[in-house]
Amino acid sequence: MTVHTTYFGGLSQYGPAADVDVFGVVRYPKDFVDRVTDRNIPAVAPPNDLLDAYKTVEEAAEKNDEPNPAAIAWDSVSYEPRYLQYLERDGPQAVIDELADRARECDIWLVCWEKDARWCHRRLLADVVAGRLEDVEVVHHPDPSTIPIATDSESGESSDETATLQEFAEAGGD
Repeated sequence: MTVHTTYFGGLSQYGPAADVDVFGVVRYPKDFVDRVTDRNIPAVAPPNDLLDAYKTVEEAAEKNDEPNPAAIAWDSVSYEPRYLQYLERDGPQAVIDELADRARECDIWLVCWEKDARWCHRRLLADVVAGRLEDVEVVHHPDPSTIPIATDSESGESSDETATLQEFAEAGGD
């Protein structure tokens, strides 16, 4: 089986098959979310305080014309450890158990707002769900290794240079 992840805009592009379960994993769904998912599960969306901190830093980085506001926000608010700690609570654990049970029966899709899985909770959630299963693959749509990452030039100014996830990791990026 496979745990897929994508963003809402990617659903039409990457097209989950009819025999899979598609779960929204967002705290604040728009009206259309019910039409494009089988169910939205806010219990595994980022907690409000983490989401608010991330958005605040991301918006400030955008105003500063930083080349990758999402990465700055992710690192600045310690997003990954805080979200993983949140998932250890009883409510999210029950949902993760349910998602793992569904993934034993069919492919599942985890869908939220963020296009790039590198800076998104659904990547972490997919890994946690997959960690409860044997012989399961996690596939992100789009593949994060194919999405360019904007970089700064040595002078500190934004440049048009981009790097792949692999190049980013090889350079010591987190």
